[in-house]
Amino acid sequence: MNDRNVIGIDIGKEKLNYCLLSGDGEIIVEGQVRNSKQGFGLLYELIQKNHAEIIFEATGVYSRRWQYFLEFNEAHYVRMNPLAAKKEMDELRNTKNDKIDAKKLAVLQLRKKHAPTVIEDDVYQELRRQGRFYSQITQDCADAKNRLQKVLEETFYTLHEVAETNTKRFYELAIIFPHVDLLKDKSIDEIFELIQSVTGYSKTKYSNAKQLKKLADTTCVAVRADSSAVNEVQYLAAKVLELTALKEKIISEMLEEASDLEEVNILASIPGIGKQSAVTLIAEIGDIRRFKTPQKLNAFIGIDLRFSDSGKVKTSGVISKRGSGEARRQLYQIFQHIHMTDRNDDLKLTRWYNRRTLGMKGGKKKVIVGGMDRTLRLIYHLVMHDEYFDLAKQI
Repeated sequence: MNDRNVIGIDIGKEKLNYCLLSGDGEIIVEGQVRNSKQGFGLLYELIQKNHAEIIFEATGVYSRRWQYFLEFNEAHYVRMNPLAAKKEMDELRNTKNDKIDAKKLAVLQLRKKHAPTVIEDDVYQELRRQGRFYSQITQDCADAKNRLQKVLEETFYTLHEVAETNTKRFYELAIIFPHVDLLKDKSIDEIFELIQSVTGYSKTKYSNAKQLKKLADTTCVAVRADSSAVNEVQYLAAKVLELTALKEKIISEMLEEASDLEEVNILASIPGIGKQSAVTLIAEIGDIRRFKTPQKLNAFIGIDLRFSDSGKVKTSGVISKRGSGEARRQLYQIFQHIHMTDRNDDLKLTRWYNRRTLGMKGGKKKVIVGGMDRTLRLIYHLVMHDEYFDLAKQI
């Protein structure tokens, strides 16, 4: 007789369906509670009374509230990735609904006996939240920049000749002079005073005033100076400056939050990886030490290979892309930066990449993925062995 009890929980927006099974697979009790503090309390009381193992699928914000409740009460649980759960439950699932899914999860845990999910320290969870907020702000900022460039094509497409695009001065000038016709009736001194009032004094800004005055006589426009496009330019330019400042603030807070994490310094010891890149990657991956093998870390990020062979058709494999897309993006940027900064080919990683791409025609995507894989394995090795990168002892 099996004395294990398991409770499977299917979590939705409004309610939690649960099914408590005995070790023999018999239903002890099943039911439904509200997705609320009161509902959590009732369900947790049932779990404690029956000493039940807990299993549920990660369903975004709905499951995170339940997860936080369990961690606050220091309860162990198994949190299944929805894709992994679907794959394992396909053999069990004939009909799908919330009530049946709760039972299937419980049956799955009885059969597979998954180890409890590793609960990361609060610092990793907070970094992940900050990192994803940073990614969203970065995307919002990029969207605002793209929209601004489109509108400037109508009002002041030559502004980049005065200040380089994507600099603070460019966006400040766009706020002051959103339309080139607003310069026509002003003298160079008046233009300079306007710039000075917003950006502060600088010798180079008088030359900016001269350039702006010159552009006023040569730049064509597509809309009048009283067009609503003027308000749009000022709004978007101000939004870019606001979001850029917020990005800097978030990164500063992340570095402060991660100040006691030695892996940040370990990653930053690799040539081409700065502390900002290190902390944003760790924010997405979390505690690297929880992965038992580098292959499991690869699978988490989604650069593990999948094959689709049949008959005489053999493939070279494609990455699964089942993990964190944001972590893949960051790892790609880190690999590219490592390669670009290693001008003397001091790193084995760089020499491998250059050797593989020498004389290559067409895309280098697969080799880049190989470089990302090697970068990740290097990071994993250093963190797991608590070592700093040593050029003389490269793996």
